[in-house]
Amino acid sequence: MGLKRFFLIFCMLAIFVFALVQCTQVKSKSNDSRGPAYAGSSTCVSCHKDLTESAVHNSHFNASKMLTKTNSADSLHIPDGEFIFNEQTKVQVKNRTDGLYQSAMINGTDRKTEHTDMVFGAGNSAYTFAYWYGKQLMQMPLNYLTKEHQWVNSPGFPDNQIYFGRPIISRCLECHSSFADKKLVQGANFSVTEEYVKNSVIAGIDCERCHGPAAQHVTFHQENPTVKKANYMVSYKKLALLRRIDVCGVCHSGTGIKTVSSTFSFKPGDTLKTLPEYSAYRGEDPDVHGKQKQLLEASKCYKIGKAECITCHDVHENKKPDLVVYSAKCISCHQDVKHETLKDKNKAMLAKNCIDCHMPVKESHAIGFQMSNSKEKVPYKLRTHRIAIYNDLIKGK
Repeated sequence: MGLKRFFLIFCMLAIFVFALVQCTQVKSKSNDSRGPAYAGSSTCVSCHKDLTESAVHNSHFNASKMLTKTNSADSLHIPDGEFIFNEQTKVQVKNRTDGLYQSAMINGTDRKTEHTDMVFGAGNSAYTFAYWYGKQLMQMPLNYLTKEHQWVNSPGFPDNQIYFGRPIISRCLECHSSFADKKLVQGANFSVTEEYVKNSVIAGIDCERCHGPAAQHVTFHQENPTVKKANYMVSYKKLALLRRIDVCGVCHSGTGIKTVSSTFSFKPGDTLKTLPEYSAYRGEDPDVHGKQKQLLEASKCYKIGKAECITCHDVHENKKPDLVVYSAKCISCHQDVKHETLKDKNKAMLAKNCIDCHMPVKESHAIGFQMSNSKEKVPYKLRTHRIAIYNDLIKGK
């Protein structure tokens, strides 16, 4: 009788322990679509409040946004508008109570209307828009230029007709979001399309996209709140120079990166040179759009001075420094430069503006915007990250 009672108690304890373990596992399981190794960037706030509150307003965090909730497009402050291909063919943009819409108008008749579900870009220069077509993300016909307050035809689209047919592939999301789970679907004639798991898309560049998975780090410091030294996280500052700029370069190297697996798997400490077909700098003049890493690699400030991305940029800051602040960073290393060839009337600007001469705004050869009611295409202009002496600018001074 005693043996049976002991066995019964042992079984009850075993069941209790098993249930406790299961409950604990469920409780600790991450809801992040990247998997249990990720904690979700919202967990960073408890220990890094100032950094996260600042970062959520900067360009990286706002590299893309989902606009699926009511009034979610209001913060973009985008006006209604119209783009004219010709008298018969127009695209109208309307803000409605449930979101932002683009409509194909042919001879005054609405032939196709789509709701904006996602926006790409932080709005410093432009916005690009997308809508869900089943499980595919499709680019919408028009972009919005924020500085010019103009609606323009999306780059690369036909210049004489409305186009709703360009899929936004995962390579776009790899630089404008933190994660998207995709599936390759084979169609007719051996065609392959990318479909996304809708709830898996993590818009914007969040903390763990740059710092790596943090679940173990968060768990350790929640259980050991007195430990101030970061555990289970890669120390960015301790990485070699090449590895540090590669963290930025995974997105700021243009579309030259072609990989077998997604760059979402890239983590701090990895190197881009291990990725198949990575386009390293080889002395060419890279396009100013997207290829900031190659442009920096072409600069003596990098080759000799070991200048890197964070030398000038604070990626956690929500305010963009002005030219005076950037120029002060230049002067901190170039205090003895005389600028003897510069005319006296222009020397007053030396302490306030190194940037316009040594990192001038240049036209992108990859992107141009077609204006409404015109065949004219205005090139996209960006500041080059090739820090150099530009003789053509000197002659103009």
